[in-house]
Amino acid sequence: MKKNQVLFLKLCIVAAFCFSTTRAISQSAPLNMRGAIEIAMNNNYSLKADSMNLLVTEYQNKILKADFLPQVNYSSKAEYNPAIASQMLPGYVVGEPGKDYVSVPFGSRYTVASGIEVTQTLVRKSTRIKINASGLNNSIALSKHKLTREQLIYQVAVAFYALQANAELIRTTTHDYNNLKEILSIAKAQFENGTLKRIDYESLQINTANKLSYLNQLQTDYNDQLANFNYLLGLPSDTRTVIEDSISLAKGNIAEGNLFLQREDVHLSDQLITSKQEEIKSIRAEGQPVISSYFRFNYQSQFNEAGKVFNNDYWYKTSTIGISASISLFDGYRRKNRVNAAQSQLFQLKYQLEQTKQLATTEWLTATETLRKDLQQYEITSQNLVLAEKVFSSRKALYAEGVSSLVELLDAESELSESRNLHIQSVINVQTSQVDVYKAKGTLLTEFLNSVQNDNK
Repeated sequence: MKKNQVLFLKLCIVAAFCFSTTRAISQSAPLNMRGAIEIAMNNNYSLKADSMNLLVTEYQNKILKADFLPQVNYSSKAEYNPAIASQMLPGYVVGEPGKDYVSVPFGSRYTVASGIEVTQTLVRKSTRIKINASGLNNSIALSKHKLTREQLIYQVAVAFYALQANAELIRTTTHDYNNLKEILSIAKAQFENGTLKRIDYESLQINTANKLSYLNQLQTDYNDQLANFNYLLGLPSDTRTVIEDSISLAKGNIAEGNLFLQREDVHLSDQLITSKQEEIKSIRAEGQPVISSYFRFNYQSQFNEAGKVFNNDYWYKTSTIGISASISLFDGYRRKNRVNAAQSQLFQLKYQLEQTKQLATTEWLTATETLRKDLQQYEITSQNLVLAEKVFSSRKALYAEGVSSLVELLDAESELSESRNLHIQSVINVQTSQVDVYKAKGTLLTEFLNSVQNDNK
């Protein structure tokens, strides 16, 4: 398991740097949903930055393991003592029995030394617990990265559908505008022949101009949406990305499954609880003995004249091998309070887990109910659109024959335009609701990507 995580980490980092210089895409065909998601996964800078947390976690685990590797230190010093300390000794000790005490200097004017110290931790249970939890740390980092990927996929999907909706609105509005222009040409002939009032003709001109203004506004909105879409994909905002703008409903039902096993946020909450429990164990283990071994080797010299620094008669060696043990007896209740704080945080995490589970259930129920209503609305708007097209065609033919009035024709055109817009919105609502259902289920990285891939075949 650990090898697989390390392999995934390396692949993720390599992919991030391989695509870090990507600045544009060369399109031989319109970009579909699957292609947009792949580009975002390879180029989005926020995702790249988040993926580095995997590498950071791996290095942090290695830092913990370093405590159980030999620690080798080299030291060197050179000292000059302007004033040498003296000690009062009985006169008879230094050969002057006539004096009670004699001042005798201790030490030397110069000291030069260098040495090596090697230490090895043998027993430190608190650190061992942290090292054993390194796999859990990797899993937590991986879960957080998956959540970031899910959020990016969701944003790309919603933005893609919004672009498709706007593109469809531009097409239908262009069609409506052309219809009005055609009606305007007929009305112009009628106005010139005296069969149409000026006010009706001018009203039609206003409607045609308003439709053109609305069409221009839609194009401006589309360009803004495209710039934001390019930002999500990690592309320059001025990239002329051409998306696949044909709207179609995804097929198949979405089964519920086990939300608590599929949702990554629930999984992450479980992992954080386990990590906090390991942290409490580690803090308590700090009160247990710490056993270390050591080896020291020093080479030093003491002399009173600087010219004797290279005189081997003043140099000598020392070496020590030993083992040490230490145990904390009293730390001012620091460890106890740290345990209490960690236990309080553990309760917080458990409450947050229950809240996350409630949120998962709520999001699933809300998303599925919204999808059901959106599908009903789609059926209604589909039938209404067919009827509106028939009514407009009939009114247009009758108006050309002089049987129907201009007001009736404009009403039919307005109804057709509204029916088209409602139908387009219903299609996009269904698509977005399906993404929400996959998100609530926790299968954006699996089932949703597979459904998108199958739809593109």
